[in-house]
Amino acid sequence: MQATNPIEINGKSFDRYSLNLAINGKYNADGSTDASIAARFIPTRIEGDEVEQAQEQSVNIALGSLSGSDTATLTAVSEISAALQKFIISKGL
Repeated sequence: MQATNPIEINGKSFDRYSLNLAINGKYNADGSTDASIAARFIPTRIEGDEVEQAQEQSVNIALGSLSGSDTATLTAVSEISAALQKFIISKGL
């Protein structure tokens, strides 16, 4: 993923993010849905055949619930959920 604002470390531009993502979706007793999220965005750069990550500059996001989340977070979760639903249908699950 392309970084909105690449970071510079030791004169090198890290213009991408590698991503570790975990989403635990659940249904509540009333039929509503919720999710907990853990995401780690790792600044990454590619030069020739070399890939370098700046693990120490990672941005971590952890949410135990979507309750009170901002619009950007809710939109991302909605779009990821829609993509996963398409995947479930395509696999006949």
